[in-house]
Amino acid sequence: MCRTSASLGSPPRLWQEAAALAGAVRGALGPRGGRALLLRPTGEALPTRDGRLLLEALSVEPPAARLMAARACSHRAATGDGAKSFVVLLAAVLGGLQAAGAGAGLRRALRDFETQVLERAAARGLRRHLRPAPPGSLEPLLEPYLAGRLGPGERRCLARLGAEMCRRCGPAAAARPRVLRLLGRRFAELHAAVPGLPLASSRLLPGIILRRDFAAYCPTDGELRALLVTEPLRPALTAPGVEFVVDSEGQYQASQRWITRRTEALMKHLQSNNVKLLLSSVKQEEVVIYYAKLYGVSVVECLSSEEMALISEITGVSPYTPVGDNMDREITETAVVTFCQSLLLVSKRCVHIGFASVCAFQPHCLVLCGPVDGVNEQHAAALQEAFIMLQQLFKTADQREDWKAEGESQSKASDVCTWHSSATQKQLVIENTCNTNQVSECQLKALSDETEGKIFDSDKSDLLVHNQKKHSIPVLVAHYSDTVTACECLDVGKGLEKTCFHIVPFKQEESCAGIAQDYSSCLIEAGSVLPVGGYFEILLHYYIQDYAKQCQQSEVTIVSKVVADALLSIPKALYGTAERDGFTKFYLEAINLLRKNQPLPVNNEGLESVYCKYQLVISVLHCVTELLSIDLVIGIRRPLQKTEDRDSEDDT
Repeated sequence: MCRTSASLGSPPRLWQEAAALAGAVRGALGPRGGRALLLRPTGEALPTRDGRLLLEALSVEPPAARLMAARACSHRAATGDGAKSFVVLLAAVLGGLQAAGAGAGLRRALRDFETQVLERAAARGLRRHLRPAPPGSLEPLLEPYLAGRLGPGERRCLARLGAEMCRRCGPAAAARPRVLRLLGRRFAELHAAVPGLPLASSRLLPGIILRRDFAAYCPTDGELRALLVTEPLRPALTAPGVEFVVDSEGQYQASQRWITRRTEALMKHLQSNNVKLLLSSVKQEEVVIYYAKLYGVSVVECLSSEEMALISEITGVSPYTPVGDNMDREITETAVVTFCQSLLLVSKRCVHIGFASVCAFQPHCLVLCGPVDGVNEQHAAALQEAFIMLQQLFKTADQREDWKAEGESQSKASDVCTWHSSATQKQLVIENTCNTNQVSECQLKALSDETEGKIFDSDKSDLLVHNQKKHSIPVLVAHYSDTVTACECLDVGKGLEKTCFHIVPFKQEESCAGIAQDYSSCLIEAGSVLPVGGYFEILLHYYIQDYAKQCQQSEVTIVSKVVADALLSIPKALYGTAERDGFTKFYLEAINLLRKNQPLPVNNEGLESVYCKYQLVISVLHCVTELLSIDLVIGIRRPLQKTEDRDSEDDT
């Protein structure tokens, strides 16, 4: 039994669903946004401004709306920011397309707009206004980012803690991108939440905190050696799959004595190799704990696989595996431990260990305090995503090779790109309507994985390619030549300095060919920032309108006007809770100054990564193209039965 719904990809219906999502999150956008009170199934009430949590709490049922929420959460996971802005901008673009009455060539026009107008507006207009992040700029970047999620007192404290954690974990500025990648991936293991205390009590400690107590503790001074194990150290009587038969009590006692002797010999061997600490992912037998205490070896057991992976990554040590009867071989896979002690966090006893790192990352752990567990979870999630956001600062958005070469050889008169592609294949989205009353994180991820192109994890690779089939997109690359310069600009050891620079426009009569030669390498350089508060949207809006005039395709011109106007929806929402007519004054003043080639006024509210903002626009355009490609939705009430062809006697 199934039901079908046709014409789902029509702009009016898509706009209505996107507008409903945007209406739910718009009030929480920006530093002046409000909070929503989420009621968890456990009865806990959690005030939040987190876009991902808000979208999941909406229990979206329509398939297209679920796809929009999934795309917003997917963009948030990749860049650490922008779930609410994604939905607001998406609704504005769909609303503009619906009002413009775009025709059947809309999907092609969206792709042509990206190459003919958007990339040129960014490379030859927006890029002129960008500035590198000045020294001491982590807190100016972190505080406005956290302002969209937390209260004023919380964001200042967490911005200070986050900047200090980056500085201590990555003392070398050139290693900052690798340090941020590790912080983004492993923050769950690099912080300990302590409920019942104010946020101001949070502290940054050297080393890492293991959420276990010692199974055996033998105090020792100075450096010691630690061994990682992932299997029981108590020797087995037989090999796996071999049956061991005991015929008498004497045989049983003899086997136990053999196990005891073997365990004692192993501990002696560890002691002779200067191993004073065992870190185990499994629970060890009592005989192992007994002889560990006897020979001065501390034991921490039942560590999680994530904690073991973090220790291996920091120290470069692989887990130890005993090899049969060979007890005399030297143990080389040991980690250097600078200190090992017990730590009491309120009522829970943990293990505090300092490791000598073999990489650029210097391990530090954040003790994150908060009144209740729910607040601690929000603070931890905000910091982890802030580290993911900071990673984007070191990335560079490259231009497309086809029009880059064209811009170097042609003049402004021939500044129209011809980009050809095959017709977009119609997509068929199959929805399971059995449980459509909830939108969980797993559902959003599954939906995202089914219908979106692969996104290579920036934590595992220095190359981030957002590759969607049938789409035009700039290649987004983290260039290490630019990274060093950006890292030097982000040195937080010199203290916080006031960020003050002017946004200077360029002369319109400058030739496009000359501009293309100046900026033929990339759209956005690593470390590029702009002041927060709508400057990116105003600048891109202005230059999209300017470059749209050069386009010779009417549908691309319509799309350009729609996207340019839609960009203003974000600063409109930001200024919506400020003074009356605040956005109108800001917009008119900025546009008049741009037309006169005069510097724009700059606020002191902080900075934001231009790469993140540009990637948001790209992701929204791809989502619109994908939504317009949906022609049919099939709802399946029960899983399809797998049939098998069987030969019967009647067939012979």
